[in-house]
Amino acid sequence: MTKYTHIFKLTQKIKATLMKYNILPKLYIIPLLALISFIISCKKDSLETKPTNFLKGWEIEQTNLNFDINYRDIFFINSDIGFIVGYNGNIYKTNNAGKAWQKQVSNTTLHLYSVFFLNENIGFIGGQAMNCLDSDCGSGSVFLKTTNGGETWTKTFFKDYNKIYSLNFFDESNGLALIDTPDKPNSRDYYIARTSDGGKSWKFIDLPIKPTYDKFYFIDNTVLVAGENQKIFKSTDFGNSWESISTPVPIFNDIRNIYFYNKNIGFVDGVTNFYKTTNGGLTWAIYPSPSVGGTFHFYNEKEGFNIKSSSQYEGGDFPTFKGSVSYQTFDGGASWKESELNNSFYIGLTYFPQRDLGYGISGKKFFTIKNK
Repeated sequence: MTKYTHIFKLTQKIKATLMKYNILPKLYIIPLLALISFIISCKKDSLETKPTNFLKGWEIEQTNLNFDINYRDIFFINSDIGFIVGYNGNIYKTNNAGKAWQKQVSNTTLHLYSVFFLNENIGFIGGQAMNCLDSDCGSGSVFLKTTNGGETWTKTFFKDYNKIYSLNFFDESNGLALIDTPDKPNSRDYYIARTSDGGKSWKFIDLPIKPTYDKFYFIDNTVLVAGENQKIFKSTDFGNSWESISTPVPIFNDIRNIYFYNKNIGFVDGVTNFYKTTNGGLTWAIYPSPSVGGTFHFYNEKEGFNIKSSSQYEGGDFPTFKGSVSYQTFDGGASWKESELNNSFYIGLTYFPQRDLGYGISGKKFFTIKNK
């Protein structure tokens, strides 16, 4: 029995009851029942939808969030426990894979940009310096730490920082971040930073990284980040030392994105070309491009996908959103199959705590991406 059959039978029962007891004149019965039918139908669709024939071998579940957040980062400790952070000091936590969310008390109204947890208890959040009217405004960037799963947070301010991005900790003391500092003449204002005291202080590492590339890529204890001059910087000792990896990206382009499946197999998006390495970056080969720029993920060495939104200029200042397209490979990126356009689907920001499981957020929609 379909959803619409249920709706029809329910409306017929309501109609019979209303007419039996003369609760409403016949004139208003039909519009009322039409409204009830529409509401029930919308309610059903808002709870959960699954884009079909969009990503072979994967199931994408979509549910609505019951809160508003201008999100900036998402992180899951495991398949159940996750966090979303965003503007105005907002932190939300789930203990059941996104089925329900609880707002946490951050005790700040500054915008939060990055969240990372070592385990179920110890976590860190980096934020932005702001000039506003609240008590934390004008204090610099905020750094939050919890030791009880987010029930309480301690605050540390850094007067000379604009933003703290891309947090990653190896243990409770040692971690890395990307930090934006105020503009100074003849000085770099975007740095890799390392802490050895749990974020109480940070030491800048003077490497020429790209200010538009606001994240590290981590594989176990290996760290990679895009640099200037089409290079990748790599560390295998928690950020203490770094080596430079050359890429074949042309000098007129930059590295737009990095993805490594493991320490050997990785991909680089060089805008006009797409490259793959199978030996940790010692050599690179040009591969067909899956139109990188969305949610890029590999399930194993052969199977991977990219989900990308599609927009088109139709007049005005901004492009019009048209939907999303998926690209899948089953031969390690040697070829890609493009799906049809799904004109109502946009997955937004994502995080994969496991090879076969990911989560995403877009507006008030939350997504679960599971391998079948």
